[in-house]
Amino acid sequence: MDTNYGISMNSILRMDILHDARLLAGASGTDQIVTSVSVMVDPNIVSAVTGGELLVSTAYAIRENIPQLVQLIPQLKEHGVVGLGLKFNSYINEMPQNILNLCNELSFPLFEIPNSISFSQIITPIMTTIVNNQAQTLGDIYELQKALTATMLGGGNLQSIVQTLFDRFGNSVAIYNDFFSSFVLACSEQRRESISRRMENLVRSGSSGKETVSLMSSREVDSIDGLICNKIIIPIYSDKKKYGSIYIWEDNREITGVDLAVLEASTSLIALDMIKKISMYEMENNHKATFLDDLLVHDEERQRKSLANAEYFDFDVDAEHRVAVIRVLSGSSTIGNSSLYKTNNSIVNILRRISRDSSIKVLFVNKCDSIVLVFESPMREDDEYLQELHLFVDNTLAALEAEGILAMASIGVGRSYADATSLWKSFNEARRAAACWNIDDSRVHYFEKLGVYRFLSYENLRPELIIFYNETLKVLVDYDHDRDSELVHTLSLYFKCGGNLKRLAEEMGVHYNTVAYRIQRIKELAHVSFDNADQMLNLQIALKIYEVNFHR
Repeated sequence: MDTNYGISMNSILRMDILHDARLLAGASGTDQIVTSVSVMVDPNIVSAVTGGELLVSTAYAIRENIPQLVQLIPQLKEHGVVGLGLKFNSYINEMPQNILNLCNELSFPLFEIPNSISFSQIITPIMTTIVNNQAQTLGDIYELQKALTATMLGGGNLQSIVQTLFDRFGNSVAIYNDFFSSFVLACSEQRRESISRRMENLVRSGSSGKETVSLMSSREVDSIDGLICNKIIIPIYSDKKKYGSIYIWEDNREITGVDLAVLEASTSLIALDMIKKISMYEMENNHKATFLDDLLVHDEERQRKSLANAEYFDFDVDAEHRVAVIRVLSGSSTIGNSSLYKTNNSIVNILRRISRDSSIKVLFVNKCDSIVLVFESPMREDDEYLQELHLFVDNTLAALEAEGILAMASIGVGRSYADATSLWKSFNEARRAAACWNIDDSRVHYFEKLGVYRFLSYENLRPELIIFYNETLKVLVDYDHDRDSELVHTLSLYFKCGGNLKRLAEEMGVHYNTVAYRIQRIKELAHVSFDNADQMLNLQIALKIYEVNFHR
């Protein structure tokens, strides 16, 4: 039986029928909740007891071996028994001090029941209270679920649901949606700014906090406008999958065990509302994915089909557009499907937040290993628009870094096209730019600024580029791999230092003779002359092929 329906040991000992009972030990454990009462006839009852149980007994069962309580009481405590009440009768005059000390140590209430009281006189009022509590709780659950159901059937959203909870409990309450990284709240105007600030911090962090690892409610101390009160966090889940959390502050009154049971019982209905919205979002995302799949391909028939639905997606065919791709990288370890889904969803939440605050119009869709964005300019791109575009991208990078997923993402931005049927070019450019994530420390690359990498990232050229790389640089890469040397790195820095060996030595933090020796080995292994401009150009191009295709 749930502890929310029970009664504390303190309350039991204060009942009129136990007015003359004596608490012998274990006073620190009297706040524990009793959910059932049983008569202990035999000390071997341990295997049959359940958590939350109060045992009552005469001392007859232990009259010949009182010291056995030293072993029995810890066993009862371990099995969740809340306390033990004994009628001494003529079998025991007093309880040994070592047993009283043990009960105090274990916070296990031990009390003496007056001989004049029958067990039924004790059990009946306790069980009646428990059953009444259960009935009250079930009634409250029914009433709240009826109210929530009426709200949902009437077309109410999460804001209507949170308002219903606020009206029912009178405390500040908020609901956080994990999937959309969004929240709704209901509270007094006095508390609104403080509560909103807390929830907005959750939105910025993109998670509902430490409770995400557990499906159990938790309680922590919080401060709202100088008021110190408890904050209770109740996970919203269905079929063991978490969708969000209810936050309720005890800023007006205490949330009792019964209140908590009612709130926890309401989470399944709230989860259904969230699941419905997620399903609608994913359906919309699938429609957008189909629209963009047909639009961003070099196929006139599919493009015509896509543009026929442009108005439905608020896509202006007469405007200028460019495509960006956020590619989710696997890195050195493969990202599992669930982790990839979570990462993609986090990125989509970031884009949703940034697009709400941006003046730039963007359509984006979540695909299996990337997110595709189409930026729209109502007229030919000017400096002001480009500034807004760069700000959007920079804000995205900052948010990715704040959530700790920047290292797993690469952004490529294609060129702008006035003709919607040419957007497939921008899409291919964006993908190629995103594939250049390892050429420098930047996580975003604009295709028009890629220089020679525009050609080196061209997929159709890759077979020939690999052959060229094998004929020029691969010998140095293999040498480094076999001997754990740094010839390729030295060569790369050589070009960056303009061929100045002294500066190269300083850059690498090694002696001048070391870099001179390495340069000589490069000449010998690659069969090149550093005085031959064509051979040096070949090495530079091979280095860039290596950066795009092999360097991780």
